[in-house]
Amino acid sequence: MKLNLKLLIGLLLVLTLTGCIGEDYDVGVPTAHLEMDSLKKRLVEANIHWNTESENVHETITDIQKFAQSQDEIKVSPNQDATLEFKENKRNGGDIWSDSKITAVLLKDEEQIEITTSAYTDFKFPSEKGNYVLKVEFKSTAGSAQ
Repeated sequence: MKLNLKLLIGLLLVLTLTGCIGEDYDVGVPTAHLEMDSLKKRLVEANIHWNTESENVHETITDIQKFAQSQDEIKVSPNQDATLEFKENKRNGGDIWSDSKITAVLLKDEEQIEITTSAYTDFKFPSEKGNYVLKVEFKSTAGSAQ
């Protein structure tokens, strides 16, 4: 009886370890979300160069301002607080990124205004009125997404 119990425990241990080894921990292309007051808006991806074992995505848009003008407009107040949140791609069940670098700029005509973000990606929009394009770039060892 003890032998059967040991064999059963050994079989369960092997099956458990096999399930862990077979997991896919690749991280998919992140999605960016802009949050302001009660507005939560997923930002549209523009340029993606992402390579992992389960995902290989390459999309390039040459004229980012023209592309942005074709998207939905978001109205903001001068000096309005906002938050950028990044979510993992649920399609492949990837983990969250530990080696990421995030940069954000506002484009107005040919001018680029760098946005300084806190560790939690909080920032303020500028006080000057006008039409701006929010350009956010997420970089990690898997690639970049804009």
